[in-house]
Amino acid sequence: MSEPSVRAAEHLMLDYHFSARELSALARFLRSKAAELPESLDDFSRAVETAVYDALSITEAEQFFA
Repeated sequence: MSEPSVRAAEHLMLDYHFSARELSALARFLRSKAAELPESLDDFSRAVETAVYDALSITEAEQFFA
């Protein structure tokens, strides 16, 4: 499957509010598939990890990202 082309805009916006559970699951999924993710998702993956990391204590972050 090829990626759709975006002609009208370079940036698209998605207005969605993730629950803590969803964001945590998404971060774990993206981390487990990091080697398979296309480079075009690098910024998105980093943003997800940053959002999770910012919501955790240091101890929680160490456990989450271990």
